[in-house]
Amino acid sequence: MEEYTKIYKSCYTTLRKCSLSSKKYEGIASPTNQHFYASILFTRICVIAMSINQLSPQPDLIGKENTLWDFSSVSSLTRNLIECYLTFFYLCIDKCNKDEQDARLKLMNLHDHISRTKMFESLQSDEEQKFKKNNDEVIAPLKNNNWFKKLSNKQQIHFLKGNTSFFKKNDEIVKDSGGDISEFKFKYKFLSSHTHSSPMGFYRTSNDRGRGLETPTEIKYTGMCLEWVNEYLNKANKEFITLFEHPLSDNV
Repeated sequence: MEEYTKIYKSCYTTLRKCSLSSKKYEGIASPTNQHFYASILFTRICVIAMSINQLSPQPDLIGKENTLWDFSSVSSLTRNLIECYLTFFYLCIDKCNKDEQDARLKLMNLHDHISRTKMFESLQSDEEQKFKKNNDEVIAPLKNNNWFKKLSNKQQIHFLKGNTSFFKKNDEIVKDSGGDISEFKFKYKFLSSHTHSSPMGFYRTSNDRGRGLETPTEIKYTGMCLEWVNEYLNKANKEFITLFEHPLSDNV
């Protein structure tokens, strides 16, 4: 209980700092795409963290009846927050030249377009054809990008399919952001098992676990998620402030 109380309060304090940072720079015209998307993604990170905070019982509710403990839902949102941070770092913080930055954004545009096309395709909707008519308009900007042209033909063909939104793998982004790849893999696999309701996520569910009741395991795992949330909130907050406080030349 003492450990849970400590991390809960620490995470809440960090969330408050992030909220203040977000409000400090709201309404400011974005000088670059990095600033524009940083505002969107950082806000998204904060909102996810707020939802996690709402789902995580306050320390003084430990031992009280009718308190909902749902670690699996907390873990799903925690994975969502981590993924949002990786997108935030890759698109807004990671240093690269303007051509590569432009290519990253155009690949995301292509992925978004293809994803929407496939969504309407599954519904057999007329909207599918409308999206397909615009395929060339979305593909051409990426194909004509100078940085993209330097990739091998195999790589270009792969990315032009629009099945991925990043040129880098998660492990590469984690490494570039100063994270530990082994730790990230553990966190991601652990959280994914609950996000997708895989056997690892429910095989050990018993009469007193996974039913919304307070148990030592629920408290421990919820606290573990809060610790990870706190870690990524701190990283995002520092990088967000740096992006807006320092000249653009220092960040690209």
